[in-house]
Amino acid sequence: MPVRDVRRRYIYSVVESEANISESLFISAIFDKVHFLYGVTGTTAMNIRVIEWDDEKQSAIVRVNHNKLNEMRAALAHMSEMGGAKVRVDIRRVSGTIKTLKSKI
Repeated sequence: MPVRDVRRRYIYSVVESEANISESLFISAIFDKVHFLYGVTGTTAMNIRVIEWDDEKQSAIVRVNHNKLNEMRAALAHMSEMGGAKVRVDIRRVSGTIKTLKSKI
């Protein structure tokens, strides 16, 4: 008997840009890009949630379903602009738990 039905992965990513990116801009950019690439059903299947945002480091921890990890990686890599500023989203680490992810970063 499984403990949980849904398995998740946590992605630590850093936004590299000359402009200062806010958390709300980052969240809307992720959802816009995922919706553009995979549509409404793909967006809901991914179950995306931004767990943590660090304004100083311009980094985020994003939660996604484990079987949609590759699609989320592609969506983050495809992001080149946020709020009119050129950006590059660099995925630094992926983990199955937040605790392990925070201990490695």
